[in-house]
Amino acid sequence: MKIDKKIDHETAHGVRSRILNYAILIEMGLEDFIRDYFVDNDSKKIKFSELIIGKEFFTFEQKIKVFEKILGEMTNIEIYSPFNGEYDLTKNKKELLKKIRYIREIRNAIAHIHPFRNEGTEDIAIIYTFDKKKKEIILNEKFNMEFFNEYFKVDDILRHLSHELFKK
Repeated sequence: MKIDKKIDHETAHGVRSRILNYAILIEMGLEDFIRDYFVDNDSKKIKFSELIIGKEFFTFEQKIKVFEKILGEMTNIEIYSPFNGEYDLTKNKKELLKKIRYIREIRNAIAHIHPFRNEGTEDIAIIYTFDKKKKEIILNEKFNMEFFNEYFKVDDILRHLSHELFKK
């Protein structure tokens, strides 16, 4: 079956765009969590965001590391969310951090590596190395849905965790 290359490229572009958007939303969720953890005063929250957490030197990975340290100090964290149900974050900290790092890893690959058409297939892909392992992303709707499911789980946990801790 012949695949229309124009449609193929449009799908790949759409997948890349959505994944970058999902990753930005997770990074913003981490920013909000860290800001709310450290600052109570609303006017100081704005300054904290402008001067520290929103600056280019405060990378996505650095936000994850700060979040990890905050989580490390917390005990007995149970949240309820419609998507994840009862979620014992105390027991699942490593799993959550792994999911967040996966989102960052994919975001970095998609943002910084030019996709290409795989030889012998109609797939548009990105090949990258992470933790000394060669990995491949096929930019199609199936991957988009798999990534969205991971994004939604993380987003849901971050929102409910923030709600529980900061009663927004």
